Amino acid sequence: MVESPNTRFSLLARIVEISNSNIQVENRLKHICDFLSRETRADCVCIYRIDARGENLAPWVSSCVEIEECSAMDFVIRPGEGVSGKAARKRAPVFFPDVKTNSPALAVPQELRDFTSILSVPVKDDVYLYGVMNFSTLAPASYTEEDLTFLGSVATEVAGTIRNSLLYNDARKRVSELITLNEIGRAISSTFEVKETLGYVAKTTLRLLSAEGCTVRLADGGRHGALKVAVDAGYSRPGLRRELRSVGKELARRIHGEKRPLLINSPEDSPLHSALAGHGIVSFLGLPIVSQGQSLGTISYYSASPRLRFDKEGVHLIQTVCSQLANMIENATILREAQRLAQENQDKMQRISTLHDVARALMSTVKMERLLPIMLYALISPRRLNFSRAILFLTSEDGEELCPRMAMGPRDRQEARRIGLLPRGLLLDSALGAAEEEIRNLLWSDIGNLTIPLSDASCLVARAVKEKRPLRTESGCPTREGAGDAAPRGGFCGSHPASFAAVPLVAKGEARGAIYVDNLFLGRTISDEDILVLTMFASNACLAMENASLYESLESALDTVRTTQDRLVQSEKLMALGEMAARIAHEIKNPLTAIGGFARRIASPRAGGGAHSLERYAQIILKEVQRLERIIDETLYFSREMAPAFRNVNLNTEIHEVLSIFREELEDARISTVVDLSPDLPSISADPDQIRQVVWNLVSNAIQAVGGSGILTATTHLADPAEGIGVVLEVSDTGGGIPHDVVHNIFNPFFTTKAKGTGLGLPIVHTIVEKHGGTIHLDNREGTGVAFSIFLPLVPKEAGTGDRILEQMRKGRVNGNGNKAHPG
Repeated sequence: MVESPNTRFSLLARIVEISNSNIQVENRLKHICDFLSRETRADCVCIYRIDARGENLAPWVSSCVEIEECSAMDFVIRPGEGVSGKAARKRAPVFFPDVKTNSPALAVPQELRDFTSILSVPVKDDVYLYGVMNFSTLAPASYTEEDLTFLGSVATEVAGTIRNSLLYNDARKRVSELITLNEIGRAISSTFEVKETLGYVAKTTLRLLSAEGCTVRLADGGRHGALKVAVDAGYSRPGLRRELRSVGKELARRIHGEKRPLLINSPEDSPLHSALAGHGIVSFLGLPIVSQGQSLGTISYYSASPRLRFDKEGVHLIQTVCSQLANMIENATILREAQRLAQENQDKMQRISTLHDVARALMSTVKMERLLPIMLYALISPRRLNFSRAILFLTSEDGEELCPRMAMGPRDRQEARRIGLLPRGLLLDSALGAAEEEIRNLLWSDIGNLTIPLSDASCLVARAVKEKRPLRTESGCPTREGAGDAAPRGGFCGSHPASFAAVPLVAKGEARGAIYVDNLFLGRTISDEDILVLTMFASNACLAMENASLYESLESALDTVRTTQDRLVQSEKLMALGEMAARIAHEIKNPLTAIGGFARRIASPRAGGGAHSLERYAQIILKEVQRLERIIDETLYFSREMAPAFRNVNLNTEIHEVLSIFREELEDARISTVVDLSPDLPSISADPDQIRQVVWNLVSNAIQAVGGSGILTATTHLADPAEGIGVVLEVSDTGGGIPHDVVHNIFNPFFTTKAKGTGLGLPIVHTIVEKHGGTIHLDNREGTGVAFSIFLPLVPKEAGTGDRILEQMRKGRVNGNGNKAHPG
């Protein structure tokens, strides 16, 4: 052995240098063993390391063989066995000078081999024992106290090397575990594909634990029931091609039931250790996948390598993974449930949308011959309510029978497939032509033999009408009482399939008929939801049929009213013509009498008349002729249909022009004028001549009403948005107003409260305003005066809308209603 202290110091320095080198720990230990073997003249320096459980010793590095050969030695030394076992247990050096003649108790032949002397020094620090270092010689050897102290220092340095290596490897392992957990977390959170994610997790954790095989089982339905294998990963080792199903199933059932991890490394851990060991399994680790106290499945790991045994750290690591898997499986289950509910809601929305479309289609027509095909097509359309065939029954007038009104559906499977290819929007195609023709082609031509007596209590269709509730069956109508089972049913009940449904048509508490549907060519059963949808459909259909029936009655009454109205209008025209002739004759009589009298005086002049009298007579005749011309002009204007010639008109300009015409007359009558015209008034589309006629008539009426010493006011402004987009003209006076008992007649032709006049001024104003799409309102303050307010739109609205809609309703072209513009 080394005798010089300086030499020992230099040797220890060299060992420290090797220990701190930047190479793999096995290589460093191999260099140290080789170095000590040379310097101490030992034939073999071998380091045994303690296993993961901290019990047995196994060869690790030796100066006699290469690292790979040493690691291939599969023998172990238990505590107290051989020289190494005794040193490990005592944690102190143990020396046997001659192991051949005086071998240690429980000797280990692989350790003794052909050596004579063996010194075993424990490799330890102040806390942990990492193994032992054996110095073996073929010849007898001896060691002094200084030698043991030196070798103890060497062992301590080796312990430090091993400790640092373990810490480094442990840190790398932790980093690797964290990276793997992060990758697993990302994979789990990025998808809801359970099987795909489980396969990825199994392969990843298999590499992380260095295991040979991994099996994942899931409970049937995600929570309860039998465990089924979802993923197998690994099992590439010869002799371990797949999991031991019988043993693995039993272990998984235990883990699933107890909901806690199971670690098997020895017979004390589980009675199934022997079964595992019999198949070459050294270590087993199984954990439950638990969520909210419920086990969703298990994950099991198998190790067939004697150098790899699962430990508590592996349990904690996989528990973290299982927690993430549980969340993923739970979320996937929730997602599937949400998708199922979403699909159910989508189906319900589709049915509601269908009912909405059907309701729109039913309300799009008031003609019974168009309404009924739409109803039946909605029932048999695959993209709608999707029944094979539909028949509409209506009760007879005597209430004794159900009479077939209309039937629709395919006659065979080929026609059923053709119906499935019809366009989706066919139901809402309101235009006459190909769509309506396509639907009518599906109608049955001969349905007279489908009559059902309401007295037939065994017919479910008749019973649905009598009991006013929907009925469905999968076995057909029951046999009549008194009839044998073999007696075939005739009529309608003997021709329909066993599976059908009937929904009554009820209006105002009275059953008006029934809708029959079946699925002869579809093969699907009629569900409770189908009955619910059919009931809502029948309600809409019944309402549409009631509306169609009321419309037909209204149309007949409207024809009668129109005929009567035409007669009344003709009578009113004749009466108005007589009244107009009488009034015109009365109005013309007075000026004609004056003209005739003064003309006779001119023809037979008296003495003393002179030129002055002739001039006065001529002026009177001219004035009366002008009066006749005005009467004739107003009568002709009112009687003729004068279509407006629309142009851009500035209302303020027209008002100024009319007031300038009346300036002298207003001054002679001592009437003050107040003019307040909005400068921001926009131009309107109107006939300027007719607008001036309106202003002229209103101003003329105001002058005549005031007589003298009064006020005439004319204003314009923008219309209120509630009234419309346009302008407003207001003309008011202080002429005392109109008596309340005759104010309602002011717009009637030839009505006037003045001694002179035709009574056509205001009717002409009303007609012009109406033709421009405007309205006129009267504010009558009896005893004070009147104010006329006229609204004129910027763009004239078409007049006569109400009459046109009435005419279209009479002819059956529309089903709406219109409101005539306010008449003033």
